[in-house]
Amino acid sequence: MAESNVFTLDSAYLLRKKTQIMNEIRYAEYKVGNTWYRTDIQTKQILADGRIEVVFVIDNTATGNITVTGARLYDKNGDLIGSKTTSITREDATEGISYTVRFGVFQVIENSSGTGQYDAL
Repeated sequence: MAESNVFTLDSAYLLRKKTQIMNEIRYAEYKVGNTWYRTDIQTKQILADGRIEVVFVIDNTATGNITVTGARLYDKNGDLIGSKTTSITREDATEGISYTVRFGVFQVIENSSGTGQYDAL
């Protein structure tokens, strides 16, 4: 793709959209067995590299030795933002596990290889 055909989003606009997404994140869920457990967001921020970081605690609601197999984030309307498969084993405990999710929001352009691959701007 020729450079003249690339429409580039303004960096300030992208930052506003990242901030909007970050501000809409309301809660998380984690999966143990076939059950999803809701938990509050502890912190959320935009990192220096532009990724959104969200931290929540996998608490001791699910007792005993457990394996967490999934994590999800939800917005202010209760709509799913995204999910991730994971595998975290925890022995029976009275303390929680701090879990961090980091993800990027960025513009992509088709690269010059002509293979349909994309590069982040």
